[in-house]
Amino acid sequence: MVQQNNTQVAAIANQFIQHARYKLTPREMKLILHMASLIKPEDSDFETYLVPVKDIETVLKTDDGKKHGSFYERLDDLLDSVTSKKITFPTDFVLEGTRLRGHINWVAGAVPKYSEDGVLCVEFGFSPQMKPFMLGLKERFTRFELIEVARMKSSFSIRIFQMCKSFYYENIRHGRNVMNVGVIELKERLGIKDKYPDFRNFRRKVLDVAREEINEKTRLKVDLEFGRKGRKITHVHFKINEKGDDPLYLEEEGSVRPKAQKGKPGGQFLARIDRLTEAQRRAFNHLTEYGVNLAIVLDEVLPIIRGSELDGYEDFFVTYMLAFFEKKTNRSTAKDKIKAFVQWIRNKRFEEPGLYASLMEQVISRKKQLNTAERDNREKARKMTAQDFRKLLANEKNIGKHPLGEPTYSVRNKVHAKRRKSEVKEVKELFQENLAARDDFHLAHFRKQHPKIYRRILQERVEALADLKESSNFDQLLQSSVTAYCEQWWKQQAG
Repeated sequence: MVQQNNTQVAAIANQFIQHARYKLTPREMKLILHMASLIKPEDSDFETYLVPVKDIETVLKTDDGKKHGSFYERLDDLLDSVTSKKITFPTDFVLEGTRLRGHINWVAGAVPKYSEDGVLCVEFGFSPQMKPFMLGLKERFTRFELIEVARMKSSFSIRIFQMCKSFYYENIRHGRNVMNVGVIELKERLGIKDKYPDFRNFRRKVLDVAREEINEKTRLKVDLEFGRKGRKITHVHFKINEKGDDPLYLEEEGSVRPKAQKGKPGGQFLARIDRLTEAQRRAFNHLTEYGVNLAIVLDEVLPIIRGSELDGYEDFFVTYMLAFFEKKTNRSTAKDKIKAFVQWIRNKRFEEPGLYASLMEQVISRKKQLNTAERDNREKARKMTAQDFRKLLANEKNIGKHPLGEPTYSVRNKVHAKRRKSEVKEVKELFQENLAARDDFHLAHFRKQHPKIYRRILQERVEALADLKESSNFDQLLQSSVTAYCEQWWKQQAG
């Protein structure tokens, strides 16, 4: 039995969002999304979910529909309707040339009950047939913040917003942001197959209302275009973008920068940056040099890098994260790449289990290439701020002229070049290796003395780093990796 959490985010499979056919009132939609927000990502089965009656009252107050009658009457009507509403969807089964439909209920039951704290609630249970669409979601699903949905008054607006958002975040990384839906199919998804035979009424009462509400009350911006067959409109083209006036963004010179607050031009972030560890600060530099604004870096990117294996190696993770993104994106300009990268972060693309595990494996592999001095410095650095770590290295006289074996990931453009020159010195002071540890090893000499070993190691490292071959820093990464493995072999022979 689960009570309300604080996330207020509902996750639903994209397949369901795009193909399910149903019609709910705005209050029914908001209540079901509220229930869905109680599901935990780790849940393997539905539990019964307790929703306080006061929260349901909030849902009822946002509805422009039925207002008359006592609260009890309106609550009873809502529970009666939400437990009787059905969903249909196409299946892969065909009988006599016709594709069969599936039929399921949203909710298995709704029963008044007191919580352990004595709060009057309604105990809900989702229908078991909803499990594939709401449990164990690893990929191709969309999260909906209830605060966005709560602002909308039309059920059509909420439903079309769900379809637009799920389509946009699944397809934008491939450069697609136009969702094309046939008029008949769209009406079926909205549960109004036999209504609005005159397209002009359908556009005025459904499409235009949805577009206005989505554009006014969510972070998406939707424009409508129409496809025709002869004189008849047969398709609706939803052109979807994120709003350029998002309060976190200000587009300038091909990058995404934080808007300065009045009287505090970025100063509110300085204390937080000063608290970063050395690896976090290096990761911060990678991302801000790439063009991501510092608010997004601090609030949305760095928090996803967690776990003991990554503690003190956040910069490695960001290097591989950006390299993977560069390999997969088809965006060509720096400005478009930054936008797409932020969209990946917000859609939790990098947090998908398979991709996250792959990036972590690359970090673990890179850690094994470090020499003893580098590992020791990393261990010291993860327990203190970057500033304190620099002071420690200065006191120990361990600061050299080059960064650790890993390269600084950089996607430069002329606009950023002048700004970054002043930061080069700071970047080079991050995680300096103890050069004394390598005084006797020279890669050029090693290549002449052990050409076969060098070629073998080179081939092995090329194969190991094959996934990063298209990234702009591949040559540096390969050279660093080959040098580390050659030195390791050389020390083993000498030892």
